[in-house]
Amino acid sequence: MKKQAIIFSIILTVLFGFQSCDIEEEIIDEALGEDLLTNADPLNLLAPAYNNMRRVYGHRWFFALQTFSADEGMVPTRQSDWFDGGTFQELHRHDWGPNHRYTRETFEHVVSGLASATQAIDFLDAGTQEHAEAVGLLSHFMWVALDAYGQVPYRGITEINFNTDPQILTGAEAVSTIIENLESVISNLPTGKNTVRFTQDAAKSLLARVYLNKAVYEDRYASSFSFSSEDMQKVVDLTTEIINSGAHSLETDDYFSMFDPDNENHPEIIWSVKNEKTSLRIGGRSVSRNTTNGLSRGLLYVVDGGFETGSDAGCTLPGFLDTWDSANDPRFYKENYPNELGTIPLSDYKMNRGFLEGQIYGLNNDSGTPIINDDGTIDIVPVQLWTRDESMANHTREVSLIAENQSVGVRVSKWSIDGLGSNRDDTGVDIVVFRLADIYLMRAEAQLRLGSGDALADVNAVRVARAGDGFAIGSATLEDVYNERGFEFYWEYHRRTDQIRFETWEDVWIDKTDSDPNKRLFPIPPGPLAQTPGLEQNPGY
Repeated sequence: MKKQAIIFSIILTVLFGFQSCDIEEEIIDEALGEDLLTNADPLNLLAPAYNNMRRVYGHRWFFALQTFSADEGMVPTRQSDWFDGGTFQELHRHDWGPNHRYTRETFEHVVSGLASATQAIDFLDAGTQEHAEAVGLLSHFMWVALDAYGQVPYRGITEINFNTDPQILTGAEAVSTIIENLESVISNLPTGKNTVRFTQDAAKSLLARVYLNKAVYEDRYASSFSFSSEDMQKVVDLTTEIINSGAHSLETDDYFSMFDPDNENHPEIIWSVKNEKTSLRIGGRSVSRNTTNGLSRGLLYVVDGGFETGSDAGCTLPGFLDTWDSANDPRFYKENYPNELGTIPLSDYKMNRGFLEGQIYGLNNDSGTPIINDDGTIDIVPVQLWTRDESMANHTREVSLIAENQSVGVRVSKWSIDGLGSNRDDTGVDIVVFRLADIYLMRAEAQLRLGSGDALADVNAVRVARAGDGFAIGSATLEDVYNERGFEFYWEYHRRTDQIRFETWEDVWIDKTDSDPNKRLFPIPPGPLAQTPGLEQNPGY
């Protein structure tokens, strides 16, 4: 192991066997830090970088920036609920400033991730799998920083010196550095299937994503983006390698299984942020809350034999819903129990998934607790909100940023609910970052931008996997790919990036009229801006 002159305190977390994750935290004494780190198990050195991914992908951080600033979602203010100092209204209207809570906190989490990955690189032996994983994780944190903020604090991957200020990479330099670093270690990354470790296919997926967006990253404020044939061919080559590897396959039975608590090593998932439901609550404030925060307060769901309710927050937008073939697309809605009056065994009750529209039926009475019958059945009844305005849970498509009542707005139940408690933080649902459908649709988009290749076959590969041969379309344009990405990746951290690349980010949608291209980047928070030489505030802030 290499030694570094700097002595720092660090939390070493025993993480990730190849298929499992047993986390126990051990605080390392500052005076002993260098010796312990120098002789530490390589997985212990990797653990903080993997753990920091949970923070970046937490539901209030990168998720909020990617979803509630885009045309797929909003968090309306409902009476006095969810105003939160204007935080969500500012995201929706594109009038956030440098002190916006979630743009600031996300930046802090990304910088923490960059630091933890860099520390791991410095103490791991070059040429090892663990060192290559650390470089891969660093590259992913760099991508988030580049995509969201346009500036990447960077200390390199060799001869790292923590006593000097980081270099600040932007534009083409940031892109080329991410690409060079990934290419330098990719042969040392593992092959095959492991969705919770950074593999060769994870690196290729990230490379393809960078090349696909390269025109945006290198000329952020262009009036239109010019995608080079060389970059698009790189996307085609990388995605073809992943598809032809045979390590992954499209889900053909249950689309929503990819977002369930047992989704580790799901055939379609390439790489995900590991969560595990334990007494240590390492679930990461993430995807369970992405669902529960949007459900009606009166709608009850069952977790480990107990009952919990939603909290009336996020919903989707009517313009986004109008792009769907909602009657035939299984990604739109999955009925696990009939949304009508009836009686079913309590053991058969599972939340319906997808978009919850219209009058919602479920486990509910006016006190917020279900009534279980003597024979073990439970009545399915119209849900009434049991707090605030006590209206019926009738989720209409029409909604505004200042909502008419607690009920309006179609809710999104994509990620499985897995955790009982007021904050619902403890989840075993891994957060999907790369999956095979994304690979097919990236290749389709690149082929269309190249003007060559069979993009239709790739789009239909995804559609047929979801709903059979009858769901195939007869032709594919860039607009078709854009819409398909909306159908496939809603509520999955993609939409803002996709909208910028497809040049719809400055469009108008509900209560959002801002068309300022400066909002393609979020602001650098005041603290880091003042403390880090080389960081500059982004234009428009």
